[in-house]
Amino acid sequence: MDWNDLKFFLAVAESRSLSAASRRLGVSTSTVSRRIAALEQALGVALFRHHFDGYELTEAGMNLQIPAEQAESSLKAFERSAKDRSDTLSGIVRIDAPELLGQQILLPGLAGFMEDYPGIQLGIRSSVRPVQLGTQQSDIVLRIVPPERGSYRMRSVGKVAFGLYAHRNYLEAYGQPSNDRDLRSHRMIGWSEELRYLSMSVWLDELFPDLQPAMRLSSFTAQLTAVESSLGIAVLPCFAARRTGLLPVLEDLPRLTLDLWLLVQDQAGRSPRVQIVKECLVKILAENADQLEG
Repeated sequence: MDWNDLKFFLAVAESRSLSAASRRLGVSTSTVSRRIAALEQALGVALFRHHFDGYELTEAGMNLQIPAEQAESSLKAFERSAKDRSDTLSGIVRIDAPELLGQQILLPGLAGFMEDYPGIQLGIRSSVRPVQLGTQQSDIVLRIVPPERGSYRMRSVGKVAFGLYAHRNYLEAYGQPSNDRDLRSHRMIGWSEELRYLSMSVWLDELFPDLQPAMRLSSFTAQLTAVESSLGIAVLPCFAARRTGLLPVLEDLPRLTLDLWLLVQDQAGRSPRVQIVKECLVKILAENADQLEG
C-alpha cells in the first residue's frame, strides 16, 4: 500500500467529488480516480459508492476514515517535527477563520505583525463549514463551531454577536417589521440547504418556525452583499453589519451570541512561529472584543 494514497482517500471522503478533490490536491481527476482504485485494490475493499450526486463512503470506507486521518496526521507530525528542529521564526503558518472575521478583523490587524516578522508567511483560508483538524490542513483554526474530532488544543477567545439586519433602502421600500408576523411578509435571506445546521440558521428557525427564505446563500460575504443590495433581511455578525451602515431589525429580539474558539493542532503548537502567530491573533481579537460582542 502507498501511504500517499491516504490523502486522495481523505480528499474524496470530505468533498464527495473527484473533481473537488482534484482541485484541492492540484492533480487531475483521473489521477485521483487511479489512486483511489489502487488503494481499494491494496486493501481489498470498496471504499466509495458512486452516485449521481457524488461519491459516498461505503461502510468499510467509514470505518477507515478516522484511522486514515490519524495515520496522515502522524505522518505530517513526523515531517513537521523534523522541520521544527531547525525552526526559527520563519516559514508558513496556515490559518482557517470565518470569512468576515478574517476579512474585517484579522487582516487589518496584521500589518504590524508582518513588519515585525518578515520571515513568516501566512496562509489564510475562510469558510463557515466545520473543519477536521485531524487532517492537519490548518495550523490554527478560529471557529464558532468547534470540530467534532482531531488532535488539537482549544480555548475560548471571545464571543461574536449576531442579529437581523437590512439596508436603509430596503426598509424605506418595504417598511420596518415590528413583530414576527410582519417579518413573514418580508424577503428573508437564509443559508443553503446543506448549511442549515449552522447556529445562525438554527437560531432563525427556532425564532420563526416555517419561515421560508426568499433566497438561500452559502457564505457570509454573499449574505452581506445581498443585504447591502437591498435584497432582503439576513442574520449577520453585528460587527460586519455596523461597518457597512446596515440597520438592525426587530431590536427587541435577544441577539444570538456564540463563543469564538481558537484551536491549535497539537504538533503545530510546538512550533515557535505558530506560537507567535497565535499570540498575535489572540491580541487582535482582544482589541476588537467590543466590536465582536456587539
